[in-house]
Amino acid sequence: MIKYILAVLFFAALVLIYIGLYLMNKKTPLPEGCENLKADCEGCHDYACLHNPAHKEKEGN
Repeated sequence: MIKYILAVLFFAALVLIYIGLYLMNKKTPLPEGCENLKADCEGCHDYACLHNPAHKEKEGN
């Protein structure tokens, strides 16, 4: 029984660490010159990339 309690406590600690690091990262300011970055690419074969030109064609329709 003690193994299950330790496993739950360990998992809870990992979740709390993750949430804490996420919030700290969100508060970190962007470095100078990186505020408005845009990809200057023509597109690649990765359709999942948000900068793929195929996504822009759909928005225009």
